Amino acid sequence: MKNKINWQICQGLQTRIYRNLRTGTMSLQQKFGNSWLVIGHVTNVVIKHPKFYVSEPGRQRVIKEKQKNVHAYSTGILVNVAPEKLPDLQEIYYCPYAQSYFSWKETGEPITHADLLVVIDNRVFCPVEVKQPQLSLF
Repeated sequence: MKNKINWQICQGLQTRIYRNLRTGTMSLQQKFGNSWLVIGHVTNVVIKHPKFYVSEPGRQRVIKEKQKNVHAYSTGILVNVAPEKLPDLQEIYYCPYAQSYFSWKETGEPITHADLLVVIDNRVFCPVEVKQPQLSLF
């Protein structure tokens, strides 16, 4: 049974996103109390200010057991609607057997954070350039 996301409630909140190999989609989780609960599955979504994480013990378990487990994900703020004009995007990539970090698919260079994470048809992209957040005194 697929969860239908209640965008009015869930948008603007801290969200964890990871590839779900069972459903063939991206799973979204949000924190309730001390637990991360799945709020739905998507093939298209936008996350603001994502940071990328890989659990090394989880990755080592995948390598040893040759069975996937959720050990790599991104966290950021869930956005309901994509910005009108997207910046130049490049695909990002992660393979536990090849590397211990998320990287740009084209160059293999590590990526730890971005301005946006954009999922289009279950492929993950980020803007090439990361802007520094503006300081506001007001």
